[in-house]
This record gives sequence, structure tokens and C-alpha cells, in this order.
Amino acid sequence: MTDLHVTRAQVDVQVISNGKKGFLGIGKKLASVEVTVKQAKRSEKSAPEKENKPKHQAVKEATADQAQKEKSSVQKKQAKSAPKQQPKAASVSAKAPAKAQEKPDRSFEDVLVDLGNYLAEITKNMGISATINVTPEKHTVYYDFETEQEGLLIGKRGKNLNSLQLLAQDFLDKRVRRRVRVILDVANYRDRRAETLSHLAQKTARDAIAAGKPITLDPMPALERKVIHTSLADNEHVKTYSRGNEPRRAVVVDPQ
Repeated sequence: MTDLHVTRAQVDVQVISNGKKGFLGIGKKLASVEVTVKQAKRSEKSAPEKENKPKHQAVKEATADQAQKEKSSVQKKQAKSAPKQQPKAASVSAKAPAKAQEKPDRSFEDVLVDLGNYLAEITKNMGISATINVTPEKHTVYYDFETEQEGLLIGKRGKNLNSLQLLAQDFLDKRVRRRVRVILDVANYRDRRAETLSHLAQKTARDAIAAGKPITLDPMPALERKVIHTSLADNEHVKTYSRGNEPRRAVVVDPQ
């Protein structure tokens, strides 16, 4: 048997016979009634419940359609806005190198000061205390050292001073676009060395003529080789030329 819960309004009650109360429970008789569930009314009440279900589903479907439309609208807006953002990023990256090129180069005077500091640092590491004076000219820059340790700075046949001059030339070439020669000097060594080389050139020429064969001098830097060539340029009995590679390049005095 299935329990059925209904309200008073959902049933029809028909009295078949009336009951009797009796006296002190004696002669008591229960009433007889017939209860009938109102089927029609139950159907009518349940009908709207069935009708509400499609309506509820329709609301959900309408909401889903609206959400889909809104999502499609957002995607279309994003698709339209995406190409506009890309050129902006490319523009920023394109301007970055331009800013780096706007940085001005250091002036020639600043580079000369840097070179002076560079030379001072090297001589300090050599254990030499010196004062450096710089004199720039059109195509040449002179760095003159004042020190009590001249012999240590010059080295044998100017080896230390010439090596330091090569470093200075390399330093300047990397920072200045035009060609500028660097000459280092101490205690007027360059003039004294030029005089010595001039005497060496004349003596070597006489020896080459007497021997009848070319004589090769010791390797020299370009500045000193130039002194040899200049000293013998007017001598008709010899010719001079250089051979070998730096730093072993040397002058040859060849008799004619």
C-alpha cells in the first residue's frame, strides 16, 4: 500500500452513517464515511508543474544563448584590437637602437686626457714616479715625461719607451677616427737618439761601400727607421729600404 498525503481541500467526504457517543463508552458507535480524492483537481494542480519545466528550460537556454553571444562579441573585439597593438611594440623596439646612437663621442681632448691617465697608470706599475705633459699638434701628439728615473723609463736603446709608445698609439687608434701619431719622450731622449742614429747611418754606409755588400741594422721602430732613411737619402753610393715584420722590421743599407 502506498501512503498518500492529501489536504482536506483535495478530498470529498460523504457521511454514510452517523456515530453514537454512548454512555461511559457503552453503546458507542463510530460514524461511517467515504473519502474520495479529487482526481480532477489534482491533475489540474500538477499540470502547471509540467508546464513550468519547459518554461524553466527556456530561460536557461535563453541565458546560454545570451552568454554565447556576449562571448563571441568579446572575441571579435579582441581580434580587432590585436593588430593595432602589434605595431606599437615594434615601434618601441625600433627606437631603442636610435637612443644608443644619440650618445655623443668623447672629444679629442678628453681622449688625450684618458691616454695620459693610462700612461700614468702603467709607469706607476713599473715603479716609476713621473709627471706627464701633453702637447697636441695637427697630426702628432707629444707626451713628455719628467722623472728622476729616466734610465728605467727609457730602457736599453729606448726599448721601454718605445714599447710604451706602441701601447699609447694602439690606445689612441681605437678611440680616434683620424690618424694621429703619438710620440713619447723623456729628457729630450728622442733628439739625442736621432743624432746617434744619424751618425750610425753614415758609418754603416761607409762600411757597406767598403765591404761591397748590404748591411742590415738592428730592428727599430718606424720613427727610428725614418731617421736612417732621411740621413742617407742624399747619399748616391747607397740605397736604403726596410724588410721584415713588426716589431722585427729593420733597415738595410745597400751599396750601389
